Amino acid sequence: MRKIDLSDYTVNTLTEQGEKPFPYSVKQSIEIALYHPDLKLNFRDLLENDRVAQKIKQANGSILLEENEYIRVKHAFETIQGFRREDVELVKRVLEAPEVEVQEK
Repeated sequence: MRKIDLSDYTVNTLTEQGEKPFPYSVKQSIEIALYHPDLKLNFRDLLENDRVAQKIKQANGSILLEENEYIRVKHAFETIQGFRREDVELVKRVLEAPEVEVQEK
């Protein structure tokens, strides 16, 4: 399984008044990535990505994804183009998500 930190972080964005901190929504950004047009999803992939997106949406703090779920998220991030400086932390959290061993009780 892979563990992804879903907590929001702050990005500094240049405005007319200078640089200002804004919250960056990690969960929403991953959800958007899973439906991105660059993925050219067929109906099966759309439904599977939706299942993963809903799981992420309901999670708090961090999430453990099964390897097949993680592969879907990773594929989205490897496919989408147009990331910006504000996305660096998000991309690191996804692509560098640590593997976690889970043992049954």
